[in-house]
Amino acid sequence: KQFLIGDEIENINQLLNKDPIYNSINWELRCQKVLTNFLGTDKFYLTNSCTSSLEISAHLSKFNIGDEFILPSYTFTSSANAFVMRGGVPVFVDVREDTLNIDENKIEEAITKKTKAIVVVHYAGVCCEMEKILKIAKKYNLIVIEDAAQALGSKYENKIPGTIGDFGAISLHHTKNIQCGEGGIFIYKKNKFKILAGSIIE
Repeated sequence: KQFLIGDEIENINQLLNKDPIYNSINWELRCQKVLTNFLGTDKFYLTNSCTSSLEISAHLSKFNIGDEFILPSYTFTSSANAFVMRGGVPVFVDVREDTLNIDENKIEEAITKKTKAIVVVHYAGVCCEMEKILKIAKKYNLIVIEDAAQALGSKYENKIPGTIGDFGAISLHHTKNIQCGEGGIFIYKKNKFKILAGSIIE
């Protein structure tokens, strides 16, 4: 059951009864302002889904055919498919029994010369042990992508999930903490990207 605070219908009517193009831009800017304060960064784009955000992460990570990526053995299919679509080879690592997150103590043994990235999933809003994972990534020069689909509102050592690694993906699906029916957030950290003709470029 969707949670309503009371003004959703009024806001929808306001959007529909005025210039829809102008109002959609206005509401998007308002949404971006709220999320900037919530996430503590303005380095993000609103997307149509968390899956799309993961696919953007795979594209900007410049995956080549045969590049391996490490991810938890228990996750949603998008965590793997987004990278497989670009030729990536998934290497599954067991999850911890207490959190169902990737076992940070088993990641290093899964790394090979072909490993390009570590894809972590903050399952049910419980954050992975990012400090250790980032140390491993730095040691082997790996990209860290956070599937933070379920983690909007969580914190890891006062940091917001999705903003800790190189790229982050958050879901605004109707089953999530904050939702808009369908939607997502793509978060980046180091570089600046622009949207051009429907594509995100460096």
